[in-house]
Amino acid sequence: MTTESTARGRSALAVSAVFTTLATTLVLIRIYTRAIMVKQMGADDYAIIASLIFSWVFFGLFVGEVYHDMGQYFKLIPGAIYKAQMICFWASVPIYQCSLFSTKISILLQYRRVFSTPRLRTACAILLGFIVVYGTWSVVSAWANCVPLAKFWEPSVPGFCFDKKALWFSNSAIHILTDLMILIFPMPVLKSLQLPRRQKLALMGVFALGGFVVITTILRLHSLLIISNSTDPTYDNVGAAAWSAVECNVAIICASLPSTRAFLSQLLPHIFSTASNGYRSKTTRPSRTGQSALTGNTFQNTNVQASVIGGRKTVQDGYDLDDLSPDGSIHSYEKKQDAKEPFAGIKVTTLVTQESNVTPVGNQKMESTDELV
Repeated sequence: MTTESTARGRSALAVSAVFTTLATTLVLIRIYTRAIMVKQMGADDYAIIASLIFSWVFFGLFVGEVYHDMGQYFKLIPGAIYKAQMICFWASVPIYQCSLFSTKISILLQYRRVFSTPRLRTACAILLGFIVVYGTWSVVSAWANCVPLAKFWEPSVPGFCFDKKALWFSNSAIHILTDLMILIFPMPVLKSLQLPRRQKLALMGVFALGGFVVITTILRLHSLLIISNSTDPTYDNVGAAAWSAVECNVAIICASLPSTRAFLSQLLPHIFSTASNGYRSKTTRPSRTGQSALTGNTFQNTNVQASVIGGRKTVQDGYDLDDLSPDGSIHSYEKKQDAKEPFAGIKVTTLVTQESNVTPVGNQKMESTDELV
């Protein structure tokens, strides 16, 4: 930084750099998981990439503000430096909105890809439409906050500006409302998944991390109140800029975590992996078919046992492998009663168990976590 930067501005920029780096790391893991591990890149992944690009543009404008003395008292800043700082400030507001709304769009597109519940998909489509329409308005109104535009950084220019307090707080209220709706949407579906309790809670916890976005948005309201009432925006903008950077990047992090399940399952397989959740059986009973009382699903258990033993055979000793026909039935035992007693002392047992399960009742499609990567 140059001599124009202030300690307050550099501290806020450091916070922005940390969260932008964390968001970038999570998005890279997400892209690796989706493009390399599962080879299923989708529209939601491209939307989160767009959001990350906007976040980096916001960071670049943040650098411009700090470079031009953000955090310094207005009366101590030369006119040219003040103008450059306010132009960066003006440009950062619509970029901030673009990043947040791109993240929300990514989350909703992910919901539509993962969940097949018609009601949830319809709700996602409605909310997507609302976010696109309102997001467009928020970006345009932030960009054209003043007419002419130069009035934003040169108050003496004739023209008019929107009420910043009303505009900024109404946008924050919409962000909080949509964040809460996005947070609640998948919970009933996740709760109904046919998964072990630990894995179900882990998945719900990953999706519930979106609550941190709501918290950061609420915490940002205090800094917005300060800057909207300020008579010295160059000094008071530090908090609002820092919290805006945190909010954007926390949203990207929370949106990316569910799509990294395949990667996380390699690091924490007992929590995130569902690959080992096959149906296990310790039964040694013969083949049988039946119906689950809970799901109506048809299942089959097949068990084959064979033994090779030494010494005289008795009924208790079992049967040789040669006594087994290809279908697993036992050949006549009496024909070997007169067989010569073989060498004793060796016993080999082969156990084969096969069980299949899950055929949904009727044409109902069961929810799955296969698409949560």
